[in-house]
Amino acid sequence: MQTELLEILRCPRTGRRLVLEQPEYREERIHSGWLVSEGNEHRYPIRDFIPRFVPKSNYADSFGMQWNKFRQTQLDSYSGHPISANRFWRVTGWRPEDIGGQWLLDAGCGAGRFAEVALHAGAKVIALDYSRAVDACYANLNDHRNLHVVQGDIYALPFPKGFFRYVYSLGVLQHTPDPERSFQSLLRLLESGGEIAMDVYARNLRSLLSWKYLLRPVTTHLPKDRLFRWVKRMVDALLPAAILLRRIGGRPGARLLPILQYSHLGLPLELNREWAILDTFDMYSPSYDFPQTLSTVHKWFKDCDLENILVENGPNGIVGRGRKKTA
Repeated sequence: MQTELLEILRCPRTGRRLVLEQPEYREERIHSGWLVSEGNEHRYPIRDFIPRFVPKSNYADSFGMQWNKFRQTQLDSYSGHPISANRFWRVTGWRPEDIGGQWLLDAGCGAGRFAEVALHAGAKVIALDYSRAVDACYANLNDHRNLHVVQGDIYALPFPKGFFRYVYSLGVLQHTPDPERSFQSLLRLLESGGEIAMDVYARNLRSLLSWKYLLRPVTTHLPKDRLFRWVKRMVDALLPAAILLRRIGGRPGARLLPILQYSHLGLPLELNREWAILDTFDMYSPSYDFPQTLSTVHKWFKDCDLENILVENGPNGIVGRGRKKTA
C-alpha cells in the first residue's frame, strides 16, 4: 500500500478517516499494519501490501482461486493480443486522453486485466475486489506507481462519496447478491459530472438454455477444487472438438459443447487452453449469477437520474454507461 492511498481511504462502517498503526515498510510501501477508524471503533489489516476490509473467506472465493491459478492469462501484456483493451475502450467509450491523470475505480478488478489498460493510459487506478484476486492483481501490476489495490465490499466501499471521476465494472455485477444495489453503491462514489461504465451478462432465452444454467444447479454445490479438476479434464478432452465446431459452425457451433474456448481470437493453442479452463470454471463456479435484460439495465440508469445514457447489447452481454448530472 502506498501512503497516498491513506488520504483517500475511509472506514466503510462509519465513513471516518483511518489512522495507520504499526506499519511495516518494504520497498517504500506499507507491507503490513492496521488501519484504525477515528475513535478506535474498527480495525482493518494491511497484509502483503493490500488493505483488507472483508472476511478472509466469502462468497467470491472461487474468483480468488481462479485468478491466482491463472494470474496472467487474460493480461494483454501476456497474451500479446489487445483483447482486454478492445473490450475496455468499447464498453467505456472513453479515450486515453480522457482518463490520463484521473482517479478511476475498477470495481471487481480480478487479476487486473482492465486495470492494466487504464494504467497504460496514465490513469490513477484503485483496483478493488471482494476476493483474493487482489493478490494476483498486485503481483501482476505492482510495478505501476499509479496502482492502488484494495480488498473491499461493493456494499460497504471504503472511499469518500463523490471522489471518483470515472468508475467501471466489467463482467462483475451479475456475480453479486443484488446487482442493482451494487450498481447504486458505485454511483455514490462518482463526483458531479463523473462517468460510470459497466457490462453484465444478458438474460435471454438463448443464454438461459445454455450449458451454464443447465449445469450450475449441480456445479455450484461441488467443492471448488473438485470442480476445478472436473473442468480441467473436460477442457482437455473437448477442446479439439470445440475448436473444430467453432470453425465449422461459428458461435452456434461453439455452444454445442459445455466449455468455452477462444481460438477465434487468434490465441495459440496452449493459451487458448488456459482461457478455456479459466472461463469454463468461471462459468460454473460463482455463488451468484444474475444475468440482466436490456430494459432492466436501462431502468437502473434512468432511476438514478443519470444523463448521456447508453444501454445496448455489447460483445460480452449488455453494456451500460452514463454521466452523473452536474449539481
